[in-house]
Amino acid sequence: MSSTWLAEALAVFGKDWRSEMRARHSVATLVLFALTTLIIASLALGPIGASPGERSEVVAALLWILLLFAAAAGLPRAFVHEEESRTAAALRLAARPSAVFAGKLLWVISLLAALEAIATPLAVALFDLEVASPAVLLAALAAGGLGLAAATTVLAAIVAQGRGATTLFAALAFPLLVPLAVLAVAATRSALLGGEAGPVLVQLLLYDGSIVVAGFLLFPVIWNP
Repeated sequence: MSSTWLAEALAVFGKDWRSEMRARHSVATLVLFALTTLIIASLALGPIGASPGERSEVVAALLWILLLFAAAAGLPRAFVHEEESRTAAALRLAARPSAVFAGKLLWVISLLAALEAIATPLAVALFDLEVASPAVLLAALAAGGLGLAAATTVLAAIVAQGRGATTLFAALAFPLLVPLAVLAVAATRSALLGGEAGPVLVQLLLYDGSIVVAGFLLFPVIWNP
């Protein structure tokens, strides 16, 4: 039973990446948004005239603002595409709701991880920063990315049932993602400056666990209204 569930989840994950590689809607949107935002911000602010601490504060906030807006711009299509292409009904018959959620979640996690892998080194280089605690930075990116991916996946499933997906996504995401953003910015700032990040990372992990568990509990109701 568990092997069948895993196979269903991996099949959904693989299907989404094959569809994305054919169309490249989400990847192109996210990467272009990240590159444009960071380059414009670095040209406007620049490394000159500010202390490393001030630049670290700016980059910590800018990085997560970028990730949040990139998610709002490109990731709501995780389920909208299924409805638009008329494949949602077939997917409901082919896989269990929990497996669909797990496969979609894995796809969003991998997409955000790729974006973080591009945006973070670029931000550090453009703003001429030194990372005081690389391990803490990786932990902050992983924990923040997991929470963002889980919340985004749940919200994408909700907005796919209505019209105006991007607008509805942004309205629903604000109260859910603001606590995540505050914690992720604090953890990233601590990683860049070398401060204590343990309590913040624990809170991030608790947030992640809550969102993931809530997603698995609520998704069957959302997916099969």
